[in-house]
Amino acid sequence: MRTRKTLAGCAALAVTLTACSQPAADTDTSGGLSGDPVVLGVQSQDTGPSAYPQSTYGAEAAEWYVNNELGGIGGRPLELDVCSGDGTPETGVSCANGFVSSDVPVVFDAYDQASVGAMTPILGEAGIPIVGTLAGQGVAEAAEYGTAFYFSGPLETSALGMVTVLADQGASTAALAVNDVPSSHGYVDDLVKPLAGELGLDVTGVYTTVDNLNYQVLAQTELAGEPDVAGVISLPEEACTGLVQALRQNGFEGTVFAGSCSQFIEQLAGEAAGAIVQPRLWVPRSYDNAPAEVQEQLDAFAEAMEAVGYEDEQSARSLYSFAGIVNLANILDEVEGELTAQAVTDAMKGVRDLPSFLGPEVTCDGEQWPGRPGACSHEAIFFEVQDDGTLAPVSEDGFTELDTAVAERVVGT
Repeated sequence: MRTRKTLAGCAALAVTLTACSQPAADTDTSGGLSGDPVVLGVQSQDTGPSAYPQSTYGAEAAEWYVNNELGGIGGRPLELDVCSGDGTPETGVSCANGFVSSDVPVVFDAYDQASVGAMTPILGEAGIPIVGTLAGQGVAEAAEYGTAFYFSGPLETSALGMVTVLADQGASTAALAVNDVPSSHGYVDDLVKPLAGELGLDVTGVYTTVDNLNYQVLAQTELAGEPDVAGVISLPEEACTGLVQALRQNGFEGTVFAGSCSQFIEQLAGEAAGAIVQPRLWVPRSYDNAPAEVQEQLDAFAEAMEAVGYEDEQSARSLYSFAGIVNLANILDEVEGELTAQAVTDAMKGVRDLPSFLGPEVTCDGEQWPGRPGACSHEAIFFEVQDDGTLAPVSEDGFTELDTAVAERVVGT
């Protein structure tokens, strides 16, 4: 049995047929469960020049895990309706219309920034909530509808977390690469730079396209100002690896910041040592330095990824989708009665002190971040790459609370 992992509304929206994707793994994920499936929409940026196919891989693994290990949702099988985004607003509009036509009770955001930003008014007007692990534009733009919920906090978590850990490392200047799209400019100019300024850190965003990227030129551009920190705000895994290697080849001995990238660690071996990453969750490479309960969850993630044929794709991106969908399934399993969009919204607003999968305890009461009612956490976790390729948390306690007052001074309410 194949669950329907095709573009939502493809049959009705012929203009978007080129965005349809089919999963690589031909695996029965139903767990032998019977009854009408619980169909959840998933928005995943797994096509286009800045594609993260790992996001879809993790979603498929979560579907297998929920059905085979958790017994589904209320005893019914989970089924995912995946809309393949390419990071453009146009596909977001088409996907949102497809989800509305299909009457899904919730859409999981597998971090398709520009597409989800365009989706939020359509889904908001329809009352369909958006739930995710890693927040992009959706959490801010859906605030007026009260229907966006992100387990690891709003977009500000990434920005404030990054500049906080770099400032704590004693850095005063940083040059960091980011994909040259409008949303990135807004993120750097409106969040990263002013937040960094509050902490005495000067950040330069180095904008680049990911097509035909010359890593040596990009590295030299970053190093021209002799920054304390160089690296990545957000780039696809392959580009992240190429840039980190080029920085080392150009003799950079300062701190490398690699955002949520992870595949560079294995590919670059010793050259990766000392880099700081910010994956927002405990990740497989932190296994040896993680508490026992975290190790058990990492084992479950690995088992599920192997079950659907993606054992070699255990990146942060696949984990974001996996963990978020597992969290969502656990919440929905407690809902009594019909799983409507309103019932899902009410359930999300009622989440209190939930131990999230590989993440912090989450509460979706609207009080975790100023002006971001859908943010469910104000904690972050940072890791340093060790000589043997493992990750050790920068803080002994793992997750640390961020000073949301800094964000409030910059962003306001």
